[in-house]
Amino acid sequence: MTDRVLGVIPSRGGSKRVPKKNIREVSDKPLIAHTIDQASDASTLDRTIVSTEDDEIAKIATDYGGDVPFRRPDELASDTAESEDVVIHALDWLASQGEQYDYVCLLQVTTPFRLADDIDTAVTKLRKAEMTSLVSVTTYDTPPAWALTMDDQDGRLEKSFDHWTPARSQEAPTLYHPNGAIFVTEVSSLRDERTFYTKDTMGYEMPSSRSLDIDEPIDLEIARALIEWRTNR
Repeated sequence: MTDRVLGVIPSRGGSKRVPKKNIREVSDKPLIAHTIDQASDASTLDRTIVSTEDDEIAKIATDYGGDVPFRRPDELASDTAESEDVVIHALDWLASQGEQYDYVCLLQVTTPFRLADDIDTAVTKLRKAEMTSLVSVTTYDTPPAWALTMDDQDGRLEKSFDHWTPARSQEAPTLYHPNGAIFVTEVSSLRDERTFYTKDTMGYEMPSSRSLDIDEPIDLEIARALIEWRTNR
């Protein structure tokens, strides 16, 4: 029997840096609608649900084809709530309805440029590997080894790493960071480890053009400008 994969789109209503971020309009539809569409087009997801505590988000998600089977508890919608706990709550709720899944795929609303093909490739890659989880990553634009600190008193710059050298960026090693777009894990591993990051976590590389993570108001404007540019080129 084929392993069953659940998609979870977490979307809480309490964003502070960008109020109502998940339902702000990007390219003539709410931000959350982009992730709902991508999940719907992904062939590897057996079901995708939206986890939210917010009635307005739930209505908008439903209007755009999202599946919102429950309201998330308020304690899992705070600034300190962990994504892993949100996903486990969704798995537990579905299990209480008789639904069991082998893998779960977390899709954050704030990375609207992922493709359905990214989701399918990531899920398929994990299924074929002897790993327990997968995290989408992209390369750093600036080598982290160039990081500096600056003294609050006199502005003196100090290197952050002992191996820091002002080498050309072409000579720096390729380093990656999570881009927030896709997290996939075996359900059994998530329940045991309560994290997407284990000793057996693999990466799925995405280009920077699909890795924009909307965290500040300027990121929202960049997303809108990117979509307009791509539409009119």
